[in-house]
Amino acid sequence: MSIFLPRLAFGLALLAMIGLLVGGCAPAVPSQPSTTSSNTPLTYTATDALGTLVTLAKPPQRIVSLGPSATEMVYALGIFDCLVAATTADDYPPEVNKLEKAGGMDNPSLEKILSLQPDLVLAVFGNPMTLVENLRKQGVPVFGLNPQTVPEVLVDLRKLGDLTGTRPQADKLVAGIEEKIGSLRKKVATATATLPTVYLETWPQEPYYTFGRGTFGDDLVTLAGGTNIAASIEDAYPALATEYILFEDPQTIVMLYPPQAGSIGPKGREGWSQITAVTTGRILQAADPNVYLRPGPRIIQALDELARFLHPEWFVTP
Repeated sequence: MSIFLPRLAFGLALLAMIGLLVGGCAPAVPSQPSTTSSNTPLTYTATDALGTLVTLAKPPQRIVSLGPSATEMVYALGIFDCLVAATTADDYPPEVNKLEKAGGMDNPSLEKILSLQPDLVLAVFGNPMTLVENLRKQGVPVFGLNPQTVPEVLVDLRKLGDLTGTRPQADKLVAGIEEKIGSLRKKVATATATLPTVYLETWPQEPYYTFGRGTFGDDLVTLAGGTNIAASIEDAYPALATEYILFEDPQTIVMLYPPQAGSIGPKGREGWSQITAVTTGRILQAADPNVYLRPGPRIIQALDELARFLHPEWFVTP
């Protein structure tokens, strides 16, 4: 059983700022610690996605991350040096390849994690709930992350900042992301043309998987100035038949997977030649599909790429 039940998954200036945040392990200044008096020890506290209040006596020095999105949050907060292990699914930043491996996301090794003596484990959707329970029985603090939407990503970044003593870094990072989102919202609100319909394709074979209503991917499309063709579907990651896609006739198709040998792209699929996105060539191969698929701080890259593709006129310098 997985740890969580899914609800059904600017550019250069901000990326430079994230790079500046990356530094040593222990922050020098506590960030909003909880204390009741001058005689009470500082604590670092946050409530996780499971509703568990996690409290640490000091910022963690040995963190095990059990998912790529959590690892990327740690990196963006500037405490990557605190990571002692990640999973085999982690591939960003490149330095993650030098870390110990705790196993896969769906089968982390309890023994391996305990041997690393972590003072904080970051769990994500896809991890076994039994692992979380066993770690907590052993006295290991576990903080569950499961952001389902773009706003929840920002909330979790701040929570992780509280827990790790990096709230100032988290606030700065979130402020930069919010500034970009605010700029895009203004452009969407003042757009005179009808917003283009968008189909996010996460799997290149039928049934074709995408993002449904109220999900992370749905948010990205809306914020970038588009309309998700699956926004009326309540399932988080619905499987679409060709007939549904043909009926919706998306004006833009975004391929969220690397080119795969043997797979047929939209242009080569039977019946797809009548879809507007195909006839006009409005097909985007994501430069890095993971920035669309992982609810983490790199959402800014996804938003920038998608908005520029949907609305190049917004980025023309006078």
